[in-house]
Amino acid sequence: MSADVQNMFARIAPKYDFLNRVLSAQRDVGWRRSALDLLDGHPQDVLDLACGTFDLGIEAIARGKAKRIHACDFVHNMLVAGGSKRRGKAISAAVGDALHLPYATGAFDGALLAYGWRNFDSPDTALKELRRVIRPGGQLLILEFFRPVDAWPKLFYSTFGRYVIPTVGKLLSGDGAAYRYLNDSIWRFMTVEEAEVLFVANGFTVPKRLTCFGGVSHGLAAHRL
Repeated sequence: MSADVQNMFARIAPKYDFLNRVLSAQRDVGWRRSALDLLDGHPQDVLDLACGTFDLGIEAIARGKAKRIHACDFVHNMLVAGGSKRRGKAISAAVGDALHLPYATGAFDGALLAYGWRNFDSPDTALKELRRVIRPGGQLLILEFFRPVDAWPKLFYSTFGRYVIPTVGKLLSGDGAAYRYLNDSIWRFMTVEEAEVLFVANGFTVPKRLTCFGGVSHGLAAHRL
């Protein structure tokens, strides 16, 4: 993640949860829950990378998809903004770089990553690091906005994503640039099909796929070989 992107997320951290709910009409909550259903069993120690304000980690514990969450984000302000939400829960928090994770090899039973993969300078390197810290047989779940290829998501991002999200983001957060970045980063990112190929190339099984809102968002879950 570049310094500019890091600073951008630091600026919007205090209103991050509020904007997520407004801009997705609270669909993001259901997307996280549905994505977690892709995971098998009951993992114990799970990394939540690019954890933001801990939404996915909290939901994973609640749904029995993690006993302990080890949350990591490159933006300290995000951890601060979500601090009260993790109080009393089995969630630790650390600042860390996705391309150089501060964890031992095989440290986790699984890993979660929601809407942060496209922000990394090298998604491929991040995937290699995730494989390194996941034990053999462990699972990886990625929930993301991939570059659209079908008609409906292309229309959505060309209209709502291009005009409505930046306008509402600016009105409610005072930072229109941050929400223009959201849409721009999606168009620069890989497709979900390309992501599936990258999973396999980096030592994971062919991922199970979840399609949300007609292809606006996707979840991918796979086992580490």
